[in-house]
Formats: sequence, C-alpha cells, structure tokens
Amino acid sequence: MSRHGEAHEPGKQGKQGKHGERGKHGASGEFRETSRYVFSYEPLGAPEPGTSAAATERDRRDAEVGAFLNHVAELAFEAGPKGLELRSVDVAARTCAFRQEREVDPRPPVRAPGEEPGGAVLLGSPSWAHLAHLVGELPFLFSFREYGPEGGPELRGVDAPTREWADVLVEHRGEPWRVRVALEGRERPVEFPGMEIGELFGEGDHRRFLLDGTTDVLDAGV
Repeated sequence: MSRHGEAHEPGKQGKQGKHGERGKHGASGEFRETSRYVFSYEPLGAPEPGTSAAATERDRRDAEVGAFLNHVAELAFEAGPKGLELRSVDVAARTCAFRQEREVDPRPPVRAPGEEPGGAVLLGSPSWAHLAHLVGELPFLFSFREYGPEGGPELRGVDAPTREWADVLVEHRGEPWRVRVALEGRERPVEFPGMEIGELFGEGDHRRFLLDGTTDVLDAGV
C-alpha cells in the first residue's frame, strides 16, 4: 500500500546474501572507534536470461549491503541493553560505529506477541531498538529504484547523532538527502521505512517535506 493509499507492486528486489559468521567483538573504554565487518558469500548462481552484467553486479552488491545491514541491526539489538548504541552506518565502506552512553536506557524492546527477537518493535521501546529495526528494514529500499515517475533513491548510510532521531542518508538524481526518522516520541512504530522513503522520492514530492532552515533534511513522518 502506497503512502497515499494506492496499492502497488514494487519492483523486483535483489537477491539476499547469507550472513557472514560473526567475529568476536567487545568494548573497552567508551568504544567510540569504528569497527569494520567483513563477510563472505555464496555465489549468486547463473543470472536470469536477459539480465545485463550491470544488473547482475547490482544484485550482487544489494545482497552484500543487505547482509551487512542485517548484521549491523543484530549487533545493535545485542549492544543496546549494555549502553552501546549505534551511531552511524556507512554503506559504501561497510563500516558502522557505536557510542557508549553514560546511562543505559532500562526499557526493554516491546514486541507483538509471537514476534521473534530482532523483528519489529512497538511503541514504548527504547530509541536504540527503533534504530536497530530501522537499519534492518532499509534493504527493502532497493525494490523501489523504478518506483513512480522519479524513481527511488540510493542508500548511502545512517547518521544517528542523538537518541531523539536518526537520518537515513540517500542520493537521488545526483543530490544527497537526509530523511529524518524520529526515534523518541513516535506516534506509530517504524514499520516500512524502505517503502516509505522509496515512495517519497519516486512520487517526486519529497521537496515539500524539507525541514525549515535546512537545504537537504526531509521530515516526512517516516
């Protein structure tokens, strides 16, 4: 369902790669250094008939990025209760950074009955849980490259300088944008951010959500 209430079928999503094995990780001091994660993948297999080399390479990259973001989300869910909260994600470099908060948020993630750990979280959850779920959902954005008259944006990363909000960093038609996502005080859970961001740009009306006093920050209620 589109954000304007119209049903649609998003474009074909890239094949998802396997998660790499998790290396040992830990923290000392304030753990403000950026940690790098390296993954290994199984071959994607033979491309479908009529698939160009560029499309095959894009699918391979999408699979790697999707696996990386899923792993970062898992790490964020594990580290959040210890006060280590995700600070940033760089898709191109495949790096992420955490910060050590002075006070651990004591609230546990709130989930729907039967929801598995690492899945969707409901209102009342700590901001780090909303952020972790947001990161894990962003690979769905790849399905919206051909959506609408303008096409969807390319994902570049995530910037979360505060517990209050995070910016999803994207590029659309050569222009960089920051899509702001509230992490505290939300009126609804973070549900389908990849779809909402893809539709926002694909429909061509993203500029009307420009945050006052900024030139590249969009606040569309994602």
